[in-house]
Amino acid sequence: MRFVCQELEKDLEWKEKICGNELIVESPLLLRKILRSFAENGEDKFVNFIEGGKELSIEKDVDVIYNPLKLDFNNRKAITTLFKILVKRSLSEDFYLETNGFRANILKYLDSIVDAENFIFEVTADDDFNIDSIAKAVNMRIVDDEDDFVELLTDYMTMMSELAGIKMFVFLNLRSLITIDELRRLDDNLKNRQINILLIENKCLEKYKNFGRIIVDGDLCEL
Repeated sequence: MRFVCQELEKDLEWKEKICGNELIVESPLLLRKILRSFAENGEDKFVNFIEGGKELSIEKDVDVIYNPLKLDFNNRKAITTLFKILVKRSLSEDFYLETNGFRANILKYLDSIVDAENFIFEVTADDDFNIDSIAKAVNMRIVDDEDDFVELLTDYMTMMSELAGIKMFVFLNLRSLITIDELRRLDDNLKNRQINILLIENKCLEKYKNFGRIIVDGDLCEL
């Protein structure tokens, strides 16, 4: 996979043993242009990721995280996919009979409540009466209770990778929030899970040897 920016001569590459890259942009103007392109889902093609000769969809395949301290574990992409997984599992061979029994008991319960009134009702269920309807009704949510910041980041990216199909995670100024030892732990975690990240920073910090790096100074010179 490669990161391409119209104003950069070089590309950042992710290879088998490299799961992370850094882009240090000391020019506020260029940094704004890059972040604006991400915010507009890369429609201007100023920045993009290319995998196997094809451009990724910034909207669908890339998660841009502007504030790593406020990770949204219950974002729409993750919850929607979680519900799809629940429905698929509920209709699988392991749960099919139990699911049908559960649905029948719900209808029976509702029917008994209706019989307690002096009106005539009929309780039926549509074909799409699946387990996701129950999950939505009870406000099912993903819990993020990890105190370890590195593990919290890892859990979030693992979840979004598996549930929402995210292929690239972009962090803004994450290096300002973690030590070099924490970055090393994060790198180990992501390698084991085959997750790729791009760290965009506005200042140059200690280089981490396992990450590729491009530095763009205030005069737009690449180092």
